[in-house]
Amino acid sequence: MRIKKSLTKKYKKSGRRSSKGIKRSKKNSKKSSKRSKRGSVKSKCRQWLQDKIKKNMKELKKGRWVSRAQAIAVSYSQVKKSHPQCKRSLAKKRTTKRK
Repeated sequence: MRIKKSLTKKYKKSGRRSSKGIKRSKKNSKKSSKRSKRGSVKSKCRQWLQDKIKKNMKELKKGRWVSRAQAIAVSYSQVKKSHPQCKRSLAKKRTTKRK
């Protein structure tokens, strides 16, 4: 009997319920709010980048940039410089895992 009692106490201490129980801690609610903010920042950064690329493509036709790739690269650096919060969302994606 003692074994059963110790097992039930162990599981009761966790404080979390299954998905049916609808009990959320404060930590989880904060994480979800940060995720929604990241999503909105990410979409704003993409929009700023898109607008900057359009402007630099027009300048490419006027002869300011040597190639299309250069115009796009400069657009990325200009957006990162003017909006520092975009550095994370515009960073290169890694294809391989680090060890």
